[in-house]
Amino acid sequence: MSVEYFDRPPPRRLRKVVGALVLAAAVAIGIITPPALPAEATDPMEGYLFAYFAGEGTADGEQIRFAVSRGNNAIEYDVLNQGRPILVSTVGTRGVRDPHLLRKLDGSFVLIATDLRIYGNGNWDASQRTGSRSIVVWESTDLVNWSAPRLQTVADATAGNVWAPEAIWDPSLNAYVVFWASKIYSTSDPSHTGNTYNKMLYATTTDFRTFSAPSVWKDPGYSVIDSTVIANAGSFYRFTKDERGTGTSSPCGKFIIQERSTVLTSTNYTFQRDCIGQGSVGAGEGPTIVKSNIENRWYLFIDEFGGRGYVPFTTTDLTSGTWTEVANAALPNNPRHGSVMPITRAELLRLAGATTQVAPTLGNTSMRATTAGYTNFYWRHRDYVGVTAATTSSSSTVEKLDSTFTVVSGLANSSCASFRSRNFPDRYLRHYGLALRLDTATTATANADATFCAVPGKSGTGVSWRSYNVPTRFIRHYNSALYISSSGGTNAFDSTTNFNADVTWAYSSPWG
Repeated sequence: MSVEYFDRPPPRRLRKVVGALVLAAAVAIGIITPPALPAEATDPMEGYLFAYFAGEGTADGEQIRFAVSRGNNAIEYDVLNQGRPILVSTVGTRGVRDPHLLRKLDGSFVLIATDLRIYGNGNWDASQRTGSRSIVVWESTDLVNWSAPRLQTVADATAGNVWAPEAIWDPSLNAYVVFWASKIYSTSDPSHTGNTYNKMLYATTTDFRTFSAPSVWKDPGYSVIDSTVIANAGSFYRFTKDERGTGTSSPCGKFIIQERSTVLTSTNYTFQRDCIGQGSVGAGEGPTIVKSNIENRWYLFIDEFGGRGYVPFTTTDLTSGTWTEVANAALPNNPRHGSVMPITRAELLRLAGATTQVAPTLGNTSMRATTAGYTNFYWRHRDYVGVTAATTSSSSTVEKLDSTFTVVSGLANSSCASFRSRNFPDRYLRHYGLALRLDTATTATANADATFCAVPGKSGTGVSWRSYNVPTRFIRHYNSALYISSSGGTNAFDSTTNFNADVTWAYSSPWG
């Protein structure tokens, strides 16, 4: 037999295939034990993390903000850190846009984003001729503690920009495919003074540090940006912004195109629908898509730039290309291009800061406000609505009973508590539409809505009651009504003024 000797390593694709086969064989015969995923990575998804930026209109708008869902609801969110940036870029342009979150195979996380700052500059043309050719990368094992940002160059010197990077695992390549938009200039035009347009490019990586040479992924002969992809039932669905101006020759310019392929890196996706968003948003970009954790439904968020920011659309048939705008969504104020990622309950609690809990005191009680000027106000129900009102020894018997609740073990979690009405013992204090009311608890949803977890009082004394299924929110009094409130949220009762005092309560002897 003859033996061939190579004076250079075999091609990268061959090395990957051989390596994968060797690893699989080693695992199969027990030589190597495959790495176990963290327990949380295999837990059911019970919420969503939303990463976004706030636009170029303010000095900190081009930094990364987080919001978490209100329970397992993909279209209602509460901001974290009172809506202030969570991640701030200290590298490159020191501006960062279009964040994309990814759960990696090992259960850790990576966030990649555009290295671009327009605030105080505003030169969109220069940013596409001599802009950054790098992406900004953060990594985390728990979504709370993040690495320092780093720049990773992904495009060569012919590129004038690298915009809106995203990533998805491709099992056929045994690698992550990272894709973005770039204007590519001729090698004979090193100063990038000529005219060209944005194309979608991709590269592969296994560690978000070393990347393959980029390849063109989508080039229809006109400018396209902001692709996002979701895998489902053996196909990849790609959504991309048609960057042309809207006009007779391009009636779907500034709206979203949907395509489909069974091969992620194919350059020949099958067209499904264009003009997505037209008629609902003035113009759209930055699409991001997520599948519901609880039903066969998808949500496509389209950034109405210059308008409302993200607007959600939904479908139950991903192959149809038909999307319907979602009414009554509750998103952060004017969120711009970002991404939504499913998370576990443990991750949701950790992001919400729900890491400390105390045992509730069971039995009859009247829950008293601790806010200065309101210390004679107590929880009360009035016509089944949760309110606060002054209760004194001269109050009527009915008023005293209305101000008394029996603290019982939580209907949804026995380590928490539920509040049963003293004079309507078949009803519990429950949140509904973020307001509190008395209601029967006969469903799993009602039980969860009627469960609250005790934590040390936010003002330093007493107790605060965190919602069990919306852990970013606490029972709060505001204008004599009871709500579940999140500091810095979008509602009037989410005001940061007196928040800690308003969500801190004192157990008191029962009035009734």
